Amino acid sequence: MAPPASDTRARMIEAAIEVFGSVGYDGATTRQLAERAGVNQAAIPYHFGGKRELYLAAAQAIADYMRSRIEPLIDTLRTASVDPVGHIDAVVMRFFQFIAGNAEPEAWTVFFVRCERDADDAFRIIYYQSVARFQSALIAEVAAATGRSPNDEDLKIRTAIVLGAISNFRTLRNVMLSSLGWDTFDAERTRKLEIAVRRLAQAELFGIRAEHEPIAEHSPRSAGSHPSPTA
Repeated sequence: MAPPASDTRARMIEAAIEVFGSVGYDGATTRQLAERAGVNQAAIPYHFGGKRELYLAAAQAIADYMRSRIEPLIDTLRTASVDPVGHIDAVVMRFFQFIAGNAEPEAWTVFFVRCERDADDAFRIIYYQSVARFQSALIAEVAAATGRSPNDEDLKIRTAIVLGAISNFRTLRNVMLSSLGWDTFDAERTRKLEIAVRRLAQAELFGIRAEHEPIAEHSPRSAGSHPSPTA
């Protein structure tokens, strides 16, 4: 008895994520994709239409999962609170715990890193349907809590810095481990990281002045100049 079409599609998408992540879109062949999924090559056009459609379906599968995890965080962000700063801080830490966790297959991360580098349609599907939505909601709530405009470029930069640093714990996991001299993120190490990430988020997101203050410029003294003697 043949497996249901939905099971076959799911198996093909899982295989596609692994193959495309490993060798890239151009490097992947329909033969490789079919063999990894355990189907014949005709199954690709039958279920998806072609290689590109399978590639985008793989991206959509990741985006759907990401959105299912991130939408509850967005809903929580938008919930009124008597302590907006503490409320936002708690949601940001939940986002960190999700990103830094290891519940998802490593192949998903590899797939995303590769399509992010290529800045292709697969990247846009995943980014704009998940992470960008959280980023936009976070900017709006921080703006409301700090009295800034959600269009303020400084606020957008600070938010990008915080979310970028958090994302590194997934996309650059081995770099982070090596730089710290660790072999894994155990419970105690993760606790230390959470403290550091919270400090970064609080400093960048809530250390925003009501008005921009000019940065003092210090020019070097010209050669031979000396400070005036005090009386």
